[in-house]
Amino acid sequence: MKKISAVLLSLILLTSAYSSVQAAEKSLSVKLNGEQIQFSNSAPIIEKGVTLVPLRPLLEKLGVQVQWDQATRTVSGSKEGLSFSLKIGSTNATANGKTVKLDAAPKQIKNVTYVPLRFAAETTGYQVAWNQSLRQVSLTSGKQSESSKGFLWKVENKGNTVYMLGTIHTVDKTIYPLRPEIENAFNAADYLGVEIDFTKIVPDELTKLITDVSEFKDGTTLKDHISAATYNKVTAFLKENGLPENSFDNIKAWYAQQQMGTILGAKQDLDEGMGIDMYFMGKAINTKKPIIGLETFESQYQVFNNFSDSLQEKLLLQFLDPNSLPSSATEMSMDDILKVWKTGDEKNLVKFVDALRWDDDYFKGMQTDRNLAMAEKIKGYLNSDKKETYMIALGASHFAGDSGLVTMLEKAGYKVVKQ
Repeated sequence: MKKISAVLLSLILLTSAYSSVQAAEKSLSVKLNGEQIQFSNSAPIIEKGVTLVPLRPLLEKLGVQVQWDQATRTVSGSKEGLSFSLKIGSTNATANGKTVKLDAAPKQIKNVTYVPLRFAAETTGYQVAWNQSLRQVSLTSGKQSESSKGFLWKVENKGNTVYMLGTIHTVDKTIYPLRPEIENAFNAADYLGVEIDFTKIVPDELTKLITDVSEFKDGTTLKDHISAATYNKVTAFLKENGLPENSFDNIKAWYAQQQMGTILGAKQDLDEGMGIDMYFMGKAINTKKPIIGLETFESQYQVFNNFSDSLQEKLLLQFLDPNSLPSSATEMSMDDILKVWKTGDEKNLVKFVDALRWDDDYFKGMQTDRNLAMAEKIKGYLNSDKKETYMIALGASHFAGDSGLVTMLEKAGYKVVKQ
């Protein structure tokens, strides 16, 4: 697989904002193992927080044999020893003879039968993740023979417990299923903590924020802030990807590199909707578990916005020419990153963090300063008198190395136990 730059590595392991560079309201979509399901003229809908999808296209994609009983208005499905039934207007379903309570009743709209997506998917063995910013549901097969180990730590103090999960924001379908200890940590938690709470996105407000921080307001354009040679590489990149050569003229270099990251990520078959933080946010929504954002879009974007023109140009060059800077990260592939996460290889995770030290200001803004702020919030949870349990799911690189959260908490006197 193609090697990736230190910048793309950091976006995958460090920032949730990478998953939402496209902020405009989008139509709801459903992906099955990375492939979008086509629903023809009847689109999925969301009612009271529950995703309902047209019955037949979904179940047939899931390999389910479908039968419809007009007299009883009942849908029946069967697959590999599994049988289930749902009745229009009823929140009671059956799966292998057992009654299951649905989040919403199946319904008919213009002669199309809609069913709750989560019930249909999970009953047939698929895991469900919801990406609020992309308005996308990702279904992934749970048939892998070995679960991913990942990175999980536990800290206790004054009757409070914090599970810390190092995530990857952008993954492929092979990352699932997760090992039981990770799922159990989520189940035990009273709160889910993430970098950014995507469930609270207001698209118009986010679009305005991005416009405010990413566009030039002084009459200059991108070519005034980077060298002519780099600008020529930008226009060549845009042309190669079928975009107008002036597409990035009005935006700052740091935001141009995030847009490039989205384009390159798509080419490497990466899916933000499958990201581990997105997976748990979807579960939190379904179980009505409160979600806490340790950062905001504004704080993450301001990290990039505060970089000098020179540093922002370096970010661009790492996308345009991965060999432009001496960095061991250019020797890594997405397969390498996924393997490290699946096997819980902390030694190589530290190497990934060290690869981000190609610029002192970059490392300070992306790693050290943010970790210091998040460590204070985690200490607050641990020092509370409420005796509560938290699962804090952040980009894996935030926990590793001498500037990571594990080391910071240990230096503050807390006992951090790897799970």
